[in-house]
Amino acid sequence: MRRTDSILLGENMVLDESGTDEYVKSMLDYFAKQVDNQTHTALVSEIMERYVDISKQLEEKGRELEKSELSLREAQEIALIGNWELNLTTKQLWWSDTINRILEIEASKKPDLMLYLKKIHPDDKKLANQILRDMENGMVPAEYRYRLLMEGNRIKWVHIRFVASKDSDGKTTSVHGTIQDITNGKAVEEKLEEYNHHLEVLVQKKVEEVSASQMATIHALVKLSESRDDDTGEHIVRTSKYCRLLAEKLRERNAHPGEINRAFIDSITQASPLHDIGKVGIPDAILLKPGKLTAEEFEVMKTHTTIGYQTLASVEKKDTGSAFIKIGKEITLCHHEKWDGSGYPKGLKGEEIPISARIMALADVYDALRSKRVYKEGYSHEKSSQIMTQGRGSHFDPLLVDLFLENAHAFCNIFERSSIYRE
Repeated sequence: MRRTDSILLGENMVLDESGTDEYVKSMLDYFAKQVDNQTHTALVSEIMERYVDISKQLEEKGRELEKSELSLREAQEIALIGNWELNLTTKQLWWSDTINRILEIEASKKPDLMLYLKKIHPDDKKLANQILRDMENGMVPAEYRYRLLMEGNRIKWVHIRFVASKDSDGKTTSVHGTIQDITNGKAVEEKLEEYNHHLEVLVQKKVEEVSASQMATIHALVKLSESRDDDTGEHIVRTSKYCRLLAEKLRERNAHPGEINRAFIDSITQASPLHDIGKVGIPDAILLKPGKLTAEEFEVMKTHTTIGYQTLASVEKKDTGSAFIKIGKEITLCHHEKWDGSGYPKGLKGEEIPISARIMALADVYDALRSKRVYKEGYSHEKSSQIMTQGRGSHFDPLLVDLFLENAHAFCNIFERSSIYRE
């Protein structure tokens, strides 16, 4: 006879102990359910804990958002920034209470597009209407400033910002944004602009005074040098005018567009008096010799180009980046170079010669031909022009000779109107 014991499994579940497969299967199913129940309970508990935690965070964020929105509204009211939205289809306009304050209308007044447009300054109505038409055509600007006209003809400046809202087809359906009263800021801005303009005028005046003082000093030194072989010292005045004339004509021709501009013209006009400054280093016996120089004497004379260049190069170390000094160095060193390469001190040829020096060469030679020196009489304009023409393509840049001939009358007038010119 076999003994059987009963084992309680779960609620009212009784299994007879046996060694059958059914018994083993029932036991495994029971434990599996127990495990599933425990896991399910643990998961539910964890989910509930997370839900409670997330809920607390959401509540906290909600309170923070309310505080932020309240702070934003308070800040907007303090800064007089109003919110608005315009439905482009219905032309219905909504705005916040702050805009009533900006427009200085009763709080009970409902938002109305025509009411707003009436507040715009008459001189700015055309602009406002154009903005409205642009928005209707889907062209929404980023921002604009214009004036409102208040009671007593007071002007109020406002700054409008725009943001477009579009439908699924990409069509602009409405526009919203902000409007801010910037009248006080505009007044400060205008005062600042007025002050800056006044400051700029003062600075410019001071710069001009310093520049004039510097140029007067340079001219005095150069005239002192020139007077050793030019009784009048007016050579530098005339050559400066010739250089300006040629540079302006080159600019009109659009020649050397990357180099010849208004700054270049001003710089060569100011720097041209420096072209023979190196003559201070030439002995009087050579500089003032009435007859022809010997080969040895001419070699000494030629050094005035390098002496002048070295003098300006030493100045440049203290005034780096100056266009005036740069062009001064070019014309001082290279104004005796010739188009065909037969000049000195380097034997430069054609475009190798800086354009500033090519201009200076023509101006210098023309005035030297016209002027009386200890070793020669002055030539007429006609004879001088003939000599200049013969030097086209050999001594001088062909284009510059062409410009000289086209403006020969102006060159003649500059020379003959010189205060020191005598028949």
